[in-house]
Amino acid sequence: MQPEQSQPEREEELNEEDLEFKPIVKYAAIGLALVALLGVEYATYRLGFSQGYNEGVTSEVVSEAVNNAAVENLTHFMQAATADDATLLAAVRNRATGLAWIKNEQVRREAEWSLALALINRRKGAEVEELLNSLFQTAPANEIWIHRAVIVARAMADEGSAQLALRHYRYAAAAYAKLGKTREQLNMYSEIAGLIATPTQNPQEQLDKLQELLADVTAMGEPAKQLQADLLAHIGRIHRAHGRHEEALRCFEQALSGADLSKAPALAAAAVSMGSALLEKGDTERAAQLLRDGVSRLGEHPGDAAYLAAALRDLARIEAGQGNAESALALLYRAEGAAMGRLPENSAYWLCLYDQRGWIHYTKGSLDAAFSDFSRALAQSSVPEELRAQPLEGAGSCCLTPERAGEAVKYLLECVALRERHFAGDKAAQGRVFLKLARGYDIQGNSREAAKYYGLAVANLPQQSGENSDFFHASLARAYACSQIADWNAAIQAWDAMRPLVEKGSALAREIEEQFALCLRHGATLADDADVDDDEPAAAADAPTDVPVQ
Repeated sequence: MQPEQSQPEREEELNEEDLEFKPIVKYAAIGLALVALLGVEYATYRLGFSQGYNEGVTSEVVSEAVNNAAVENLTHFMQAATADDATLLAAVRNRATGLAWIKNEQVRREAEWSLALALINRRKGAEVEELLNSLFQTAPANEIWIHRAVIVARAMADEGSAQLALRHYRYAAAAYAKLGKTREQLNMYSEIAGLIATPTQNPQEQLDKLQELLADVTAMGEPAKQLQADLLAHIGRIHRAHGRHEEALRCFEQALSGADLSKAPALAAAAVSMGSALLEKGDTERAAQLLRDGVSRLGEHPGDAAYLAAALRDLARIEAGQGNAESALALLYRAEGAAMGRLPENSAYWLCLYDQRGWIHYTKGSLDAAFSDFSRALAQSSVPEELRAQPLEGAGSCCLTPERAGEAVKYLLECVALRERHFAGDKAAQGRVFLKLARGYDIQGNSREAAKYYGLAVANLPQQSGENSDFFHASLARAYACSQIADWNAAIQAWDAMRPLVEKGSALAREIEEQFALCLRHGATLADDADVDDDEPAAAADAPTDVPVQ
């Protein structure tokens, strides 16, 4: 039996039980403490954010820092765009890092275009082709970027980068096609055609590209009829330039088929080209009609200048062939005016024009005017040397006078050398120059050189009958020259060859027979002397080399 507790012990035990928390009360207190702590943290964050935001908005500290950074980046970009080529090209190569501060894609694309345009304006477009390709691949196909592609294409063409120019022209044409802008698409095709047809292109590549473009244009139907005709004219001109006259005529006829030049003035150039082709073929009447019609339609556009000038030259050729020298000269002076300031100074056109005009002056007997034009032709230094052959012959022809025979020989020797290098197959033309060169030596009194070149003239000139032919004159002059230098064997052959060329019983026939007989006598004497010389070789050294003609 336990002893009974005292009153104080019971009170002490009761108090300890009252001080002990129940679990639910304890956890609730901890939760409230955490909530209070989070509240204090949030209040502190909100207070700091509010004060910081207000500080950034109401003070200029943050705004100034942002503006300074933007100005620094913009200044750096603008300085790069106006720097030297090397710095600008470096900026293009390092654009990924150099333009990283521009976060907006559209703004960054515009900045890249500004760099590319700065280099394009410095004729460095080919060096940023990689950047340009990237831009046009990612840029929207709107009219702004199409216009930029055309700017690039024209700049590349000016730089001489035809392939790159074609790429950007084709981009513009395709983009216009997607937008349904047929007229603008045709304009691009027209510029492509003009670029392909430049003389610097390989002829076969030209034809292939123009045929490909013609197929695309033909597929566009009626709106593209005029451009289709222009392309056919381009193709015809290439065929004509390379001697394929039948193919050229077919293209020209197809281009002009049913065309009204008054409504399609661009085809006036095709009419001129076809007229020139017909002239070469010998169809003078049709050629003249087309050339005159083309001349009347061609306007003041710089692109018309070459066709207008060429048409006037061809018309002058027709007039000169019909004996109308004054009309021919008037057309050629008009051609000079039409081309002046429009065709490049180093164009071969000028040499051909002055050469043609010089020959007409020459046929009229205006030797000073002729020599002046031939000299102007020869002053054109940046042309293929073979084009100098004709004006050299012309200048030499004008100098076949006692006072200027030395100049004549100089010009004609150079002409002979050019013809031997470039026109060896044209025997008749070479024979004509040999005849003039022989006359130059003859005027100087150099009979030995004269005989040599008269002989070359006879060997190359066609054997035409009649006393007015070059062959007859060369043969007669050679016979006299051989007699003059006492080359009796050559003289006998030359006079003997002359006998069938003249009418029997004429005064000239009697002269030929007398000269032939004289040479036979000298030849016989020479043979007798040769027999004596065999017995007395010492006398041969004293024999005269030049025996005067009796």
